[in-house]
Amino acid sequence: MDLNQLDIIVKQVPQTSEALERLLGMSADYKDDHFAQFTVGSHCLMVSDKAIVPLEHFQSGVILHVQIEDVDGKYQALQAAGETILNLPTATDWGTYSLIVQAPEGIVLDFYQFKEA
Repeated sequence: MDLNQLDIIVKQVPQTSEALERLLGMSADYKDDHFAQFTVGSHCLMVSDKAIVPLEHFQSGVILHVQIEDVDGKYQALQAAGETILNLPTATDWGTYSLIVQAPEGIVLDFYQFKEA
């Protein structure tokens, strides 16, 4: 089994994809008014404004956990860009060093690295 794609249903694809480009520091592989796709490592992250099946009264929160090399550097860059920091870089009990950032449409990004032993 290989979970390798995630499609997040959002209201505003253009604004959400632009924010993800800024926050992730990468361009979308493809984007239009209704769909955007990013290749993140071996995974495909998609944002769409329509689901394949009807999702009535759908409400969910999504946290994307993104492993990076330099949490402090990412924090400084995002803070300088005026992004909303939800939790300052913090050492967790489960062995990571983590920065939590607000993205649009209820999406939260957790930029993390493993703590050095």
